[in-house]
Amino acid sequence: MKLVTKLTIVATLATFMFAGINVTWGNAYSDTVAGLAASHSFGLWVDVNESSSVGWEGNGLKVGFAGPGGTQVRLGFDPSEGTPADVNTTLGMSRSWWTSGSEDTGWATGLSTAIDWNMTGDAAETGNFILTMNLSFGF
Repeated sequence: MKLVTKLTIVATLATFMFAGINVTWGNAYSDTVAGLAASHSFGLWVDVNESSSVGWEGNGLKVGFAGPGGTQVRLGFDPSEGTPADVNTTLGMSRSWWTSGSEDTGWATGLSTAIDWNMTGDAAETGNFILTMNLSFGF
């Protein structure tokens, strides 16, 4: 049984070792009741395969799927508010406008823009958007 446990741990770590990991940092602009608000945005994304990724960005968990024209369709879940009525679920799109890197080194940088709409949550926040502009670094 110990051998199976060790093999499972090694196999799990190997999947992350060869996965694409991307760190993002930027500015987030959101539509609030009081008007437009700006804040910092930080995220960490891990590629599951060539067309999907999972990560954390801003205040919540996100799942991304390859979309048309080089876009990424994003589904988010933000449990930061505390009560079930205030939990935000978001749906959005992201597009990487510039990438730099090479297959030889494996390092890459990029600039991207994402827009996410609040679908659920507090009635005052439903329908609001969050526009994020990120600088990313990954391998």
